[in-house]
Amino acid sequence: MLSASSRSILYEFPYSIAESKFLPHMKIKAIYFEEILIGFAMYGIDSDDGNYWVYRFMIDEQFQGRGHGKSAMKLIIEDIRSRDDRTDVIWLGYQPDNEQARKLYASVGFKESGMAPWGEMLAKYSVH
Repeated sequence: MLSASSRSILYEFPYSIAESKFLPHMKIKAIYFEEILIGFAMYGIDSDDGNYWVYRFMIDEQFQGRGHGKSAMKLIIEDIRSRDDRTDVIWLGYQPDNEQARKLYASVGFKESGMAPWGEMLAKYSVH
């Protein structure tokens, strides 16, 4: 039986994959532990501000707290750093009451920069 977060990841896949077909600058990545699908990420350059944004980042709840999210986010940051179109900063947003997300993002170097008009806490990673 799939956990609620696993179902959420599976439901997000088709939408995000479809979205990436209309937004070819988006990168979509499945996150695996050994041969088990445990998460999903989607990131790319935002057409409004010209910076990289992590739009989706999900780790199945049964695999959270084991370092998989931190490892995956570090790989995403390194992928962005290695690109010819890299930007000086990487942005993401998360629900302000999601303490686990706040700690994860802070652990890899994201700094909170305030609330977005749409209600998410924004955090910025400086690539330099």
